[in-house]
Amino acid sequence: MVEQRESVSEYDSDRLSSEVESYQGWLDLRTQEVYDIALQAKAKGLDFSTEIEIPRAADLASRTEKLLEEYLKGLEIEDTLRAILLKTDRESASIQIAVSVAKRMYERDGDLREAIDCGLRVGLAVLTEAVLVAPLDGIGAVRILNNSDGSEFLSIDFCGPIRAAGGTAQALCVLIGDMIRRELGLGRYNPSTREVERVKEEFGLYRVGLQYKPPPEEVEVIVRACPVMVNGEETEKQECAGFKEVKNIQNENGSFRTRVRGGVMLVIGEGLCLKAPKIVKHTERMEIPGWEFISQFASKGKSDEGESDSFKSRQIPEISRYMDDVIAGRPIFGEPGEPGGFRLRYGRSRATGLAAAGLNPVSMEAAGGFLSVGTQMKIERPGKACAVTPCTDIEGPMVVLDDGEFRRVHTLDEWKLIRERVVSVWDNGEILMGFGEFLENNKNLVPSAYNRDWWAADLLDSLDHPQKVSTFAEIMGVGLDALPKGLPFNGAINRGGEDALEREWRKREWYLFLRDVDLTWQQSKRISEAFGTAVPPPWNLWWSDLPISITKPLIQELTGSEIEESGLRISGASRDWSPGSLQVVDSTHEPDFDNWPSWMSVRNHGIVKSCLLTLGLQHYHEAGDIVISSNWE
Repeated sequence: MVEQRESVSEYDSDRLSSEVESYQGWLDLRTQEVYDIALQAKAKGLDFSTEIEIPRAADLASRTEKLLEEYLKGLEIEDTLRAILLKTDRESASIQIAVSVAKRMYERDGDLREAIDCGLRVGLAVLTEAVLVAPLDGIGAVRILNNSDGSEFLSIDFCGPIRAAGGTAQALCVLIGDMIRRELGLGRYNPSTREVERVKEEFGLYRVGLQYKPPPEEVEVIVRACPVMVNGEETEKQECAGFKEVKNIQNENGSFRTRVRGGVMLVIGEGLCLKAPKIVKHTERMEIPGWEFISQFASKGKSDEGESDSFKSRQIPEISRYMDDVIAGRPIFGEPGEPGGFRLRYGRSRATGLAAAGLNPVSMEAAGGFLSVGTQMKIERPGKACAVTPCTDIEGPMVVLDDGEFRRVHTLDEWKLIRERVVSVWDNGEILMGFGEFLENNKNLVPSAYNRDWWAADLLDSLDHPQKVSTFAEIMGVGLDALPKGLPFNGAINRGGEDALEREWRKREWYLFLRDVDLTWQQSKRISEAFGTAVPPPWNLWWSDLPISITKPLIQELTGSEIEESGLRISGASRDWSPGSLQVVDSTHEPDFDNWPSWMSVRNHGIVKSCLLTLGLQHYHEAGDIVISSNWE
């Protein structure tokens, strides 16, 4: 039975808004009291300064102005930036405010270099939420240098602290510099061969870890095509030998920079190369000329799209970058694109925020304690990493026990009972990722498994008529009074005059009911036939993971199986299996086994059991046989 909600309280937006404003006012008042006390203490002259070093700021616009007071020299930008942020996203706002500030400063003071410097720092501050040191110390100096033909161009000196800004901000900082120099009429950078070769040499000498180290040919493309010179201060001990003293790679006093410039490596490697997809979004939207070169890095690893009627493979490309910098002693939970790792499920829980993923608590326990709340885990897609949060609504791991039983573990209590008997964690379970993470990282969506959420949504849309609801009730063997009220697809009881919120609540009740309802095979089969839905889990097995080449020997093994009351019995399928075999690594290569992936462990489990493991079909051993008690139909 489903508990019905008789009435839903009306959403009182005015009352909630007034409560929020009252609470915010209380916070402001208490904060000011603390600042007043601190100001009195500072006034005694016992500290290094008589002013409070951390100014109060209400929002990003206020923080940006206070952070860069020294560079703005009285120029007020708070109101302008706040208005821009109301109309567009933060990245676009950073470009707009940077150009605006640079133009205003140039008109006011007439100093081109200082105007560009200030605008660039303002843009970087907005990108970094004005809470990092990068806008102050990440940019060493902004200089106007000369090309070999005498024309002027913009050179930006990046320092080590620019690393804190992250790859996206580093790359956008170069784009912002280009936008500013265009607005102020400054020429583009035309590098000499020696300047290009110098950057190549530095990448070869750079020993600090980079998320991506571009090969020499990519370095040449970027340095030659970038309209702004990515320059920097010396940060490493290694000295260049081949191109030691190069024009334009000099300090302001004229001395040559002969050692490796870490800021240049960061901005080109982790910024322009790695974050090219995000740069492309802005350059294409704003139609910025001169940045066509970045598209080849954004589309790196992607095959060219053919004609609309050409064949497109559904195979998901593997991304192995997260495996490049594996630290000794850190666990690897899955290899790129291979079964056994975390399986994608779209959605969000109350605990998942930005760049966070949800894992079943049992999966966290099964990982040996390496995964806990807040742990950062490097992932294959959509971004570089995510923070781990618990979510009990997604599937936990599937494990092999010492008696050969293969089962999914749903709860921590269940895990505690079998923990000592687990000999292998075959599948890590699901990982919950939001659609917005793919959008933010400008990555294509990849298919997830057909789960009960998806099935419930499909069935919800199909139940759009009272007669269909009656058919569904008949299939389930219950009366209409045992089902939620209203039509499932829109929650309506009457044709009109109903509160929209009431309908949404009823639709939600239907969705939760369908998602969690217990089904038999016959019921799920009849529902699929009547309403056109796919077969729901757990009957929807992982067939795409099973190699086609193994189906023939599998069918031969299944010819001796029998259907009993306990389930499907496959005779002799576990006769030679033992938990000790899982610890043995066999280096021999038998011809029949070479055609199948190593992760299937056919040599250890045999054909039948390895196929059942691959399909995610729970089973147990009995007298040398394998018994599949359910979901085998």
